Amino acid sequence: KAFAKAVGGFCTDIAVQAGWRDRDDLLGHFNAFERRFYEKDCLQALYKSQTKRWQDCCNVILLDEINLSRPEQYFSEFLSAIEKNDVDDRIISLSETSLPGAPIKLRDGRYISVPENVWFIGTANQDETTNELADKTYDRSHVMTLPKQDHQFSIKKMNKVNYSFKSLNKAFDEAANKHSEKVKDLLTGMSASDFSTQLETEFGLGWGNRFEKQALRFIPVMCASGSNSGSALDHMLAHRVMRHGKVTARYDVNADGVRNLIGALNGLWKDLELEGTPERSLELLEKDIKRKEAGF
Repeated sequence: KAFAKAVGGFCTDIAVQAGWRDRDDLLGHFNAFERRFYEKDCLQALYKSQTKRWQDCCNVILLDEINLSRPEQYFSEFLSAIEKNDVDDRIISLSETSLPGAPIKLRDGRYISVPENVWFIGTANQDETTNELADKTYDRSHVMTLPKQDHQFSIKKMNKVNYSFKSLNKAFDEAANKHSEKVKDLLTGMSASDFSTQLETEFGLGWGNRFEKQALRFIPVMCASGSNSGSALDHMLAHRVMRHGKVTARYDVNADGVRNLIGALNGLWKDLELEGTPERSLELLEKDIKRKEAGF
């Protein structure tokens, strides 16, 4: 919410409910008897983002407690739409036929566009009341784990500024163009490394197109923002590869297998001359070794 406010966009807060199963729970439904569409907040936000006032703003649809139900069910059409390379293909059908009195922004009177200036952000806790996110959701997402913050800090007042979607996207493009060769070399080095070989032989994992596509966008932006490629790659590995059920918390891999992967990961950092250490990934792997040695 603070991010959307800071960049001059809007944020639509949607509380996910347990038991949601399809897109109607997010968008609404058409009552054939009344010949009326009962729209929900998500649909209104998608439409609003395409209006003249908001079409060049960075807008957020916040799915609070996204895993109270399974997003790969109720959010599946969105996951497919946002992956389309052609913006014109990023659409979701609201009904089988054109809706009566459909507003002008609906395509053919029955499709709602999922514009690029809308970012979906989901918050998720992991406990007995929530669902584990499926690989489909993880693979199409950028994950951030927020640590507990129990200390106070002073708020620094700053002048209010707005960022248009076009200007922010232009900055992302410039960063990608500037650092693209560096990231491509990094990905090539990873593919040929002992780290990649061990992931494939011991853990049955490899690099997918989505990982490489995200790396070519995320790592350059991190570098342009004052970070470095080592920290950016570590973040991606920690949240995409080392996560629970992929590399860590595997019952078919012993502690020695994880130790070997740690050695290969440190070797990767040295061979590619990456800045710093893969501290997030190493922390997860070392915790997994302790768990295995304790018999859990």
